[in-house]
Amino acid sequence: MRKIKINSRNIINSLGLALMMGLAASAAQAESAPVPDKVRADILKRHPSAQDLQASHEVHFKRKLLEVSFKVEGEEQPLLELFREDGHLFSNELLVDDISEASTAVKQALDNAYPGNQIKRIEMVANPNGVGEEYEIYIQAGGANWKVSINEKGEIVQRDGW
Repeated sequence: MRKIKINSRNIINSLGLALMMGLAASAAQAESAPVPDKVRADILKRHPSAQDLQASHEVHFKRKLLEVSFKVEGEEQPLLELFREDGHLFSNELLVDDISEASTAVKQALDNAYPGNQIKRIEMVANPNGVGEEYEIYIQAGGANWKVSINEKGEIVQRDGW
């Protein structure tokens, strides 16, 4: 009979890896959300050719919102719209080509919190209920991917891995 030597370090490492993969899968699943019928009807009323509607939960200006992205005939990039919990349109998210379009405070906050970052995508949300903007910036920094929300004053209001 042959004895099998079990290395506890390998078992712990394997369990840790499995747990991290499971958490990552759960986080990815938690981000997506169903598109409510009221929201779908609103989008299709304004954009009859809208297709491939996808939703996720976000927070902007301290409000829980539903971000819905969809493709429209003739548009190169998907459109991004934010809806309140009651299903009414809150605002649009606009793609920003370059960080220089944001305030200096936004760029400084990003560089201070994530030195050597590489920006992958920038989205801007204007506050429809008053003054202010928030930027949702997708970056790579320190070997990880981050989604960072920063207001126009340079305050980081939320950060998540993606």
